[in-house]
Amino acid sequence: MKQALVERAQALSRAAAWGDASKAWQEVIAASPQDPLAWKNLGLARAHAGQYPEAIDAFATGMQHGLPADEVATGTGIVFCLRQQYDVARDNLEMAVASNPQNLTAWSNLVVCYTRLGLVEQTFQAAGHVLAIDENNLSALGSLASLCKDMGLADEALAWARRAAEAAPDQPHLVSNLMWAMLHADSMTSEDLLEAGKEFNRRAQALVPANPLQSPLPSRREGGPSGLGEGKASSNASRPFPPSHLSPQRERQPQAAPRRIKIGWLSADLRNHAVGRFVIPVLEALDAQRSQSFIYNTGHLDDAWSERARQHATWREAANLSDTQLVALIRSDEIDILIDLSGHTDGSRLAALAQRAAPLQASWLGFPDTTGLSTIDHILVPPDPVLEAGNWCSETPLALPGCYCPREATTIDDTPRPPRDGKPFTFGSLNNLAKLSPTTLAVWATILQNEPDARLILVATAGDNLAVADDLRARFVAHGANPAQLDIRGRMDYEAYRACWREIDLGLDPFPFNGGTTGFDALCAGKPFVTLAGDSLHARMGRNLLVAVGLPELVAETVEDYIIKAVTLARAPADIAALHSRLPQQLRASPLMDVTGFARGLEALFEQLLITGRPADHRHAPDNQ
Repeated sequence: MKQALVERAQALSRAAAWGDASKAWQEVIAASPQDPLAWKNLGLARAHAGQYPEAIDAFATGMQHGLPADEVATGTGIVFCLRQQYDVARDNLEMAVASNPQNLTAWSNLVVCYTRLGLVEQTFQAAGHVLAIDENNLSALGSLASLCKDMGLADEALAWARRAAEAAPDQPHLVSNLMWAMLHADSMTSEDLLEAGKEFNRRAQALVPANPLQSPLPSRREGGPSGLGEGKASSNASRPFPPSHLSPQRERQPQAAPRRIKIGWLSADLRNHAVGRFVIPVLEALDAQRSQSFIYNTGHLDDAWSERARQHATWREAANLSDTQLVALIRSDEIDILIDLSGHTDGSRLAALAQRAAPLQASWLGFPDTTGLSTIDHILVPPDPVLEAGNWCSETPLALPGCYCPREATTIDDTPRPPRDGKPFTFGSLNNLAKLSPTTLAVWATILQNEPDARLILVATAGDNLAVADDLRARFVAHGANPAQLDIRGRMDYEAYRACWREIDLGLDPFPFNGGTTGFDALCAGKPFVTLAGDSLHARMGRNLLVAVGLPELVAETVEDYIIKAVTLARAPADIAALHSRLPQQLRASPLMDVTGFARGLEALFEQLLITGRPADHRHAPDNQ
């Protein structure tokens, strides 16, 4: 009896159905109340389910029944890692390894913790310890990839991410990590990303269950996960859906006339996050007579922005559902088009989309490039002929109305600018250091050499670390730049960030991974920037922002042109002053600030897609063989 309960609880934990797993471990404990391992596993399930106080209680109870102190400290550390309270997590995990130096789980999570805190030396030391014991430890390999990326060491990050992906050739999320690292590397091409996407698709499709609906969603009347117990289940919850390997367009008939569209939004970031700050105003502007929104929240963090979203959508808590359960929920809501807002980033549920959760599935915002997944029909892009051609993606591009995404006009900073008063011309990039590719650094060093009196402000979460800052300066010096021209800043709050933009005369956009949110922030601060246009979405973010705001002259097509544009503007104070003066007005009049117009265009786009039944032309569909 107990063994059967344990096996069921373990299966639910492996499936990441954390709400059900918690209940299952409670059943194990009911059968064996003094089993310390059951209490430990209950604590882990509760932690991943976002039940943080209850998780800590479970670990403490387990200790009363013989769970070793290092295991309790490890579990508590994991809880605080999941809560993103990394300082507290570090204290607990360091206690765990001090108590038991052989506790590999504690060491692996400590590597993650050090990485998130930007502690470079500690990360490499702890990861070295883990890899000496287990050379294919995925947590350590992934953390080293993440740290190197955050330090701007793209090629080193690629090497660690590729090693992790090769160590576990059946796990799709490791290819997701590799693709995220690839976006930052100037040694990678759009063809390389497409190939990686094919590998992701192969792994994801291999894990699609043969009979996915044999694992039904828990009954809502039996108290399923939070947010699912209200209201009645759809009367059409059992309606047939196309098998995951079939194109939905072959199953879906064109609509005879427009009707209210059901739009699903899948994300862990509909909160005070870059994705949430773009999407939530659009949700608020959608016409309730034309569309109905359903949010499938795959994260545990919640704030006032989330509450704004709840007012304009049916909110479904999905973080504790397995992929199969999530698919069943989306299907029961009869969603017409499902918009994935995560892609290959944290909180990704691409494995659910691989099971064909909705007749039409599209990707937008979270991962600014191809997902590679053959069951994602479309990728939403700004109006741009290069992107609309689709040579860079496995999905069929859909051009959005006017721009890639709009923002509320209240984000424009109208604070009066202080006079320069003889201060040196200031270039700036407030992007994450991860986007500072080797070619970007070399180009910026050349600009500084051409303007020896100018300075360059850089900011990164790792900038507080003296070793990181010194390494960055050394890389500029290697390209002939004067380190005295660099002003490297670390973590800052939002007001300090806005104030930092006021010091900058001209922004420098990194490449190939342009600043999306940061580029928008520059324009809202009244500061123009120079960008280099690439051949895929993440490499044309800057270009499309500048075109939308009416500044196409700041878009360079070559590295040499980028340098010329930056240096020319630095030597033309009247031109820079004129740009600063007219930019706020141009921004207000642009599609970038027209949230209502964007929402109307988005509705029209989706309606046309459903009415015509136009098939998704997978011109570069990944190979499933």
